[in-house]
Amino acid sequence: MTLLVTGASGFVGRQVASLLADEGGYGAVRLTDLTAPPIPIGSGFEAVAFDLATTEHLDALLEGVDRVIHLAAVPGGATEQTPGFARRINVDAPLAILEHLDQAKRPCRFVYASSIAILGPTPLPVDDETVPAPATLYGAHKRMIEIALAQFARRGSIKAVGLRLPGIVARPMGPSGLASAFMSDLFHAALEQRPMTLPVSADASIWILSARRAAWNLIHALHCGIEHGISLTCPALHVTIGQLIQQLFPDPAQVRHAPDPELQRLFGSQPALVTPSAAEAGFQSDESLEALTASVFASLRAEAPSIVL
Repeated sequence: MTLLVTGASGFVGRQVASLLADEGGYGAVRLTDLTAPPIPIGSGFEAVAFDLATTEHLDALLEGVDRVIHLAAVPGGATEQTPGFARRINVDAPLAILEHLDQAKRPCRFVYASSIAILGPTPLPVDDETVPAPATLYGAHKRMIEIALAQFARRGSIKAVGLRLPGIVARPMGPSGLASAFMSDLFHAALEQRPMTLPVSADASIWILSARRAAWNLIHALHCGIEHGISLTCPALHVTIGQLIQQLFPDPAQVRHAPDPELQRLFGSQPALVTPSAAEAGFQSDESLEALTASVFASLRAEAPSIVL
């Protein structure tokens, strides 16, 4: 049987593919994105170009599939700018995949990359009892699919789990469609030893996770023994932007602040995070801010080896 990874050309998808190849033992792996994703050297994985904006020919994409890591999505800022297209990718596509898998009547594990955007801004500590209240269209899309996962799991054929990911670093430079891209930009600026201006204050608080650790958690969700149909908030480091700057920059004065009130509200006011259910199931944050930084820099250097810190 086959493990399908959607959105496999993205920076988290590439980390998932790399870890799957390193660990081995996952059988046939099919990577898909709008263009054929890169294949880890020597892995024997299959790469397929597939446009999820049109759900035709899903039978071919899903042939033999019994496990899915669904990463494909239109991110937050781009969702607000292109709501019709975003709905097709963020809502229609995963629903179509789930329906096809359900109709196949064979057991399937479906791991869904959800988001902390489903929680909405909250001044209260977040834990397993926090009620989702998305404040963005992107968050609403993610919550819709979480609800669908529970219903498909109830029907019995799909063993679904959603994993709510925090801010993942570091995305490649360039347009990303993410209003929170400044978190990743900060790592690029530190690696290239250049100054930058942030749209949040130094005391802004964030939840943050390295792409490598995010990939590890998504793969862990394939085989961990949690209840089917539930969505969990992934463990993450809770730090201030000031702490992150101190870790990244020998001279913190290289970073200036020009807070944007809306970005500060959405991405710079994240409270304490407590994730006992996820921790009990074996999901993990990065061990420390130092470990996260080392992981991110290692990934960035691997993609651009000419950069030296």
